[in-house]
Amino acid sequence: MTGSRKFHNVAENGRIAFVVDDIASVDPWRVRCVEIRGRAEALDVTGAGAHGLDAPIIRIHPERIISFGLDDKELDVHQLVVNGRDV
Repeated sequence: MTGSRKFHNVAENGRIAFVVDDIASVDPWRVRCVEIRGRAEALDVTGAGAHGLDAPIIRIHPERIISFGLDDKELDVHQLVVNGRDV
């Protein structure tokens, strides 16, 4: 991971946007999404054994979280409400 563009970008500017989107179901159509924005650290913990980790990681310090479709399982897809909060 230390050679990846993502790891290099985080090491350079310390900012990140991490998005997970998913199709939970196609019948009925259900989509969901989480976006996390904030500060980040590119850490090479190889050999450190910290908390059982032995690989480079990107640690995210959230500042803003946006989501939809996580708690609204019964709503029509067009009725989903986007939830956003600063952390």
